[in-house]
Amino acid sequence: MDIRTLVDIAIDENPRAPCLWVPSEAWDQFCAAVQRRPNLIGAVIYRDKTVRDGGPMTDIVTGSEQGRRA
Repeated sequence: MDIRTLVDIAIDENPRAPCLWVPSEAWDQFCAAVQRRPNLIGAVIYRDKTVRDGGPMTDIVTGSEQGRRA
C-alpha cells in the first residue's frame, strides 16, 4: 500500500482529528503523491487536515498524541 492510501485510511478512521503525522521516511513520497509542498511551518494541507513530518521511524498518527515521543 502506498503512503497516500495509508494516510487516507488514517483520516477515514479518525475524521475529527485536525492533524496527522507521517513518518519522515515517507514524507517526500507523501508530498509527491498529493502534489503539494510543505508551507512555511512544514505542514501540508490535505483533505482539510494539517499533515506534518512526524519524525524518523514513527507511525502515521492522528489524535491528541500527535508528534509526541516516548
